[in-house]
Amino acid sequence: MDKELSLAVVVPTLNEERAILACFASVGPVPTVVSDGGSRDRTLDVVRIHAPHAVVVQGPPGRGPQLARGVAALSAQAYLFLHADCRLPPGCLPAVQATLADPTVALGCFRLHTDPPGPGPHRTLMRLWYRLLDLRSFGLGLPYGDQAFFLRRETLEKAGGVPHVPLMEDLELARRCRRLGRIVRVPLPVRTTGRRFGQRPVRARLATLTFPWLYRFGVSPQRLARWYGEPR
Repeated sequence: MDKELSLAVVVPTLNEERAILACFASVGPVPTVVSDGGSRDRTLDVVRIHAPHAVVVQGPPGRGPQLARGVAALSAQAYLFLHADCRLPPGCLPAVQATLADPTVALGCFRLHTDPPGPGPHRTLMRLWYRLLDLRSFGLGLPYGDQAFFLRRETLEKAGGVPHVPLMEDLELARRCRRLGRIVRVPLPVRTTGRRFGQRPVRARLATLTFPWLYRFGVSPQRLARWYGEPR
């Protein structure tokens, strides 16, 4: 595959006015869709002022349906799904193109680097905690959506599209893609905030550890979403 694939970035948002600018700055000039799930803050105002080139679609919340609406809103040969509180690594686009040029690859993603909180007495401890959390992105099991999934459109179609579930759409999509080819983790770090763990560290860690197993054992994504709260 010698010719570069046309690529579009899909960003699901829900009350992300504080994070969205840094996210967009990392994307650069790549065509982008913001798929909003009913933000009650200034998320869409920020997008329209600072990223007028972005396509904006709106609908009910739920990460799977939001990603699906984003894919439907902008035609491309490949898609990259980026959480609003994540930033792509510099120089990642050639790596994305090179990964997707291999026909044996069904899904690509990155490693994860969770930024520590601001100054405080527990900063060093939290930094160590986040590094331990990030180890899963090096290849321990299926990747999660905060690692910025990317794949060819034809692969997404063969996988049945983005799963229409409010939570666990990432694990379900990764599971389907694994049946179609290899999953490749590009050794570059997507940076994300530690807001989930900073605000409710014990609850967030328990969810990270248990929800994937609960999903595998048959607990519905709808029930998990209710337990989780607003997926962002």
